[in-house]
Amino acid sequence: MTIDQVAELAYVSRSVVSRVLNDHPNVSDEARERVLKVIEEHDYRPNSVARSLATDRSFEISILTPRRSEGSPNHGHWPLHESLANGYWPLLYSGIFDQCLERGYFVSLSIVSAEMEDKINARAGDKRFDGYVLITQEVTDFVGSTLQERGAPTILIGASSDRDAFRSIDIDNVAGGYKAGAHLCELGYRDIGAILGTADLEETQDRRRGLERALDEAGGTIAEAHVGHGDYSQGSGYEIVHDWAASGPLPEALFCASDTMAAGALLALHETGHRVPDDVAVVGFDGLPSSRYTIPPLTTVRQPVYDKGKAAVDMLVDEIEESSSPPVHRELEPELVVRESCGAARD
Repeated sequence: MTIDQVAELAYVSRSVVSRVLNDHPNVSDEARERVLKVIEEHDYRPNSVARSLATDRSFEISILTPRRSEGSPNHGHWPLHESLANGYWPLLYSGIFDQCLERGYFVSLSIVSAEMEDKINARAGDKRFDGYVLITQEVTDFVGSTLQERGAPTILIGASSDRDAFRSIDIDNVAGGYKAGAHLCELGYRDIGAILGTADLEETQDRRRGLERALDEAGGTIAEAHVGHGDYSQGSGYEIVHDWAASGPLPEALFCASDTMAAGALLALHETGHRVPDDVAVVGFDGLPSSRYTIPPLTTVRQPVYDKGKAAVDMLVDEIEESSSPPVHRELEPELVVRESCGAARD
């Protein structure tokens, strides 16, 4: 059965059937009821081509995620895309994919980098895609202006430096950093190091700002000698702690801006003879399922990664289907998950 046959049996136009299929409000109750009755009686399922022709949309969304690599074949193992190997990303992608399926959209996932800027910008706004999900500010920096120029529905997952350009969704990174710092200070730690993400990212600055606010309130400090910037991989956390251990005493507590960097830090602390939490307490960020299986189990700031992916799709599809609505920005609240890596309260 075709959409035209549904229209004929329901005594409505093809466009009315299209509006019913897409749950558009501009349909009379009587016409909607007739269309739904025909659909149910004939078990009609619109194929993607017919659906696209009826709505002038492809029902496909492009996801652009940053390309980061961990490892090298020169060191005995092949490089991994951090955006696939890091446990954060599968959770985020699962939320995106599940909600796209729920909303009736296909997904195209591309791993991109600044080196590909010309090629990506040449294809940005391609009519093959109804909308774009940009993951992190890194991607926005080299493709965002092109998408904005072409008026392509777009949402950013991550901190947004330009609130007038796109919809965006993220967590309250300042609150997350603050909760980690306040917890460490409550336990009596005052000399606290930090392994952060890339320095120029807004989320990095926000997490540090929240951490420093908590330390300022409690009389604690971050020594610049113990501030490192990694790439959210286990390897970067591992290397930073090894370098610190080789050059002198370590701080009594360590804030890591991701659970993956914290996992690398834990291994480096073990290899350099530092006990956790007796010698160095560690707190992570993200709340990945793997964080409860580290040794010791990792205290972490949990963000709702899966729900963030789902919410991003809902916001994007709403823009695609209601293009007149202005940009919306949402921040989800992180929560502290207390485990053994920070130890008990001190005297």
